[in-house]
Amino acid sequence: MVYRTGPNANFVRFREHELAGFAASFCGKPFLRNHTVEDIGARDGLILDSRLVGDAFVQRIRLTTARGLRDFLDGIIDRFSISWDYDGIECSLCGEDWFGCPHWPGRGQGCELVFLGPVGKETSAVNAPAVAGTGLLARLCQVKLAHSQEGGNRMGKGVILLPDGREHPVNAHPAEVGFALDGARGAAQMTGAQAVKAAGEAVEKAAASAAALLAEARALAVQMEQRRVEELIEGSGLSAAGKEAVWLACAGKDASFAREMIEAQRKADAAVAERQVVRGIRPITESMMQTPQDRVQSALNWLFGARDEPAPPPSMRSIRDLYQAITGDHNWYGVFNPEWAQLAAASTTTLAGMVVNALNKVVRMHYDSLATYRWYETIVDVVPHDGSTHAIELIMVDGLANLPTVGEGAAYTEATVGDSKESMAFTKRGHYVGITLETIRRSNIQRIQAIPREMVKASIRTRSAAIAGIFTANGGVGPTLADDSTALFHANHGNLDTTAFSAAAWGAARQRIWSQTTPGTGSPLGLWPTFCLVPIDLYDTALEVFGYGSGDVGKPNTAGTAQTPNPYGESRVGDPRPIPIAVPEWTDANDWAYIVDPRLHPVIHMAYANAPQGGTHPMPEIFEVTSETSGLIFTNDTLPVKIRDWWGYGVSAYVGIGKNNVA
Repeated sequence: MVYRTGPNANFVRFREHELAGFAASFCGKPFLRNHTVEDIGARDGLILDSRLVGDAFVQRIRLTTARGLRDFLDGIIDRFSISWDYDGIECSLCGEDWFGCPHWPGRGQGCELVFLGPVGKETSAVNAPAVAGTGLLARLCQVKLAHSQEGGNRMGKGVILLPDGREHPVNAHPAEVGFALDGARGAAQMTGAQAVKAAGEAVEKAAASAAALLAEARALAVQMEQRRVEELIEGSGLSAAGKEAVWLACAGKDASFAREMIEAQRKADAAVAERQVVRGIRPITESMMQTPQDRVQSALNWLFGARDEPAPPPSMRSIRDLYQAITGDHNWYGVFNPEWAQLAAASTTTLAGMVVNALNKVVRMHYDSLATYRWYETIVDVVPHDGSTHAIELIMVDGLANLPTVGEGAAYTEATVGDSKESMAFTKRGHYVGITLETIRRSNIQRIQAIPREMVKASIRTRSAAIAGIFTANGGVGPTLADDSTALFHANHGNLDTTAFSAAAWGAARQRIWSQTTPGTGSPLGLWPTFCLVPIDLYDTALEVFGYGSGDVGKPNTAGTAQTPNPYGESRVGDPRPIPIAVPEWTDANDWAYIVDPRLHPVIHMAYANAPQGGTHPMPEIFEVTSETSGLIFTNDTLPVKIRDWWGYGVSAYVGIGKNNVA
């Protein structure tokens, strides 16, 4: 039953004399999902028969897709809705064309929309139909099953309990009763002998016509059940050997049996893992699927200071115990002893590898937290290179100003261009920190956690100091450029001044950068400085000047005089709001500098040996010694951890950067 006359949630109805023809017009139309008429993938079947029975539209629908059959068997397809085409809409209150009348469905006086000349378009399975009570009429009857066991195959024979309480035998599989909707509908409206006869004839007819379709449905059901079993096993998280064992056990079985086998295999895997875990250490309970090595690695991460790792059990919070469990070195000889090692997969390199894994994770955590010393990343362009550590030429092409006019049929003229002579060289920086046997035996967690923190801080501070030094070198005028043998900040470059920082001084600096001439062209740069670099002493002043700080600028003051709005209080198109940056290494309380956005005009450049692709500032590299019989491990009972940061930096030109050296 897909529609019933009477009030509904959409406030629609049809003229009574058109209902029968409207119901019959659905024959041959598609059965869809959610009225998605534009999507062929939403089609699940065909309407074989549709008619008006009493005040309801009753349809017989054939499901034609495996998905539709599966959802019907799962009880998902059980509520319905119809859609239609029409000639016009009439208001139920005034009888006028609804598009021209003042009434609205369900509001005020509560009119209904009367659709004229309706023709069925499709029927859909939905979750919340506008018409209450739509559903499967087969549920008006109950099906009682009588099963027998023959040759290992379940054969079924059913009887219908008719509304008058009598049983009518069905010589077909009980599921075939679902195809007797017409007979069930007739039985629901009849009583006595008529109901028995009509139901019996309809059921027998439906059983004969549905036998082939049911055979296909049964085959599809078997395939779908096998697919469920496959999905369960693949998504079980078991080892390859565990999945193979479950596969063998579940041949020809259903999903319920597969779930039992998967759970049994999980318990078996957990029992094996329990035997492999470090002796004397209790396994982490949050996931029985973790391997013993995973648990030890997590504990090491925590010991080295990883804040996102769960706290291990108390027995795994000792670096001394973990060391002996991994290496088997209970006599503190500093060598791997496989007879006493309590990790099945441990080798001579396991401890060093785990330590480096932990250090890398902690280094990333500290690296992300050092925003203050990573200020340089916003003003620097990281250039790509060929992967070697040869010096890199810093190119700033000059001589290209405005494009000349090319006449019709005329030849293009070659532009005369030059480039910068500046370059930068790679420099390797780093050191190592030794984790001594004494530190391990004492399980000195505080000292161990300080190692990665200080290593990454030293690395980032070194980068920061190098870029900050560009502005303070040679008494504050910067390095000498190879291009013109002149200091970076110089009157000849139009980027040096001595005025103390203020709103007026910033305005003058903006004008200087804007007016800088691009080499070889005579054209102004035409860019605003985006970043204002200041010592911490001037940071608050910069916030106020650029409208980040407090104040009543723009409002009448106590004397009632209106003040001038702050021109830097917001960004404008082509004129970005300046961003103040405090440079940690600057100790002069008065000097300040400025630079344009490197995305528009790169001035300062960096390159990293371990990031030849450019465009990113990588973390420093961490290395370990893997041999227990060489180096400090053998001679000094020390596990050395080396940090290496290999990079270069330089300036390509004086255009786009400026400095104020204030006395």
